[in-house]
Amino acid sequence: MNTNRLKGSVNLKKMNATHVVVVGVGGASGLIEDLTRCSVGKITAMDFDRVDASNLCTQGYNMKDVGQLKVHALGERLKSINSKIEYVPINRNFLKMTEDEIEEIMADADILLFMTDDFYAQARGNLVALKLKIPALFAIVYEKARCAEITFTIPGKTPACHRCATSPRYVAYEKGYVNDVTSAGSNVMQTHYLNACLGMLCLAILNMEDSSCEFGLWLKNEEILKRNLVQLRMSPSYGVDQKAQTIFDKTFQGIERVFTFDSVWQLIEPERPPKYSPCPDCGGYGRFQPIDGKNETFPRI
Repeated sequence: MNTNRLKGSVNLKKMNATHVVVVGVGGASGLIEDLTRCSVGKITAMDFDRVDASNLCTQGYNMKDVGQLKVHALGERLKSINSKIEYVPINRNFLKMTEDEIEEIMADADILLFMTDDFYAQARGNLVALKLKIPALFAIVYEKARCAEITFTIPGKTPACHRCATSPRYVAYEKGYVNDVTSAGSNVMQTHYLNACLGMLCLAILNMEDSSCEFGLWLKNEEILKRNLVQLRMSPSYGVDQKAQTIFDKTFQGIERVFTFDSVWQLIEPERPPKYSPCPDCGGYGRFQPIDGKNETFPRI
């Protein structure tokens, strides 16, 4: 793969040595393909699902992939882009793996991508990232893909963890909430849009120590690191059927030229006393904290 055109955009030496671990390669398959085009040297992909014909409308798979394990179908595509990439497919359920198995796979990663829509997988992912001190990205899509959400954590940089950023969701699940939102009403255009935003943020994190390249400049502003929950409005219809104002209404109200394709980077307060009870995952300090004095890495939600 000729990477000459990437010079100045990213640190090629860094990218060639980068190991990305991704959990969930449905909609995120396009993201992983694009990271391969950006010269990532090693990708470990974890998913236990097979390609279904219905996936072709919202994910980056083809007819020939139907019936294959997603991790195997993805691997074929990545090798067709860069034959030298190191690719490790793992046909496993992340939630059913032991702590030792997960650490063996992820301990040397440069970034962890939790691209599953399963709340419990993302919750476990937050704990893994905190304990292993590895940057992480999380993403979900709202109903009909009218809006999407990204959270990101960087050890020693972001003051709040994923749980701090999404704590109301944890409370809802603890009270028995069951998510019934599916990909119905969405299409691959929204998938591409979200993947592009995720990919650029991923490149910014991976290159943040090199100010000589374009993506190395993204996170120099510490204010951005405090705003580690990003919402992407992908439809002018987002929020029209809600009684309460959306964050976009509050942010852009009265600005006549703003309708969609906008984003809000929300300021996330670390959850710690005196204002909050301490975050069970990070204690409100953005780093892994033992639970009740025990080094229990993956407590039950």
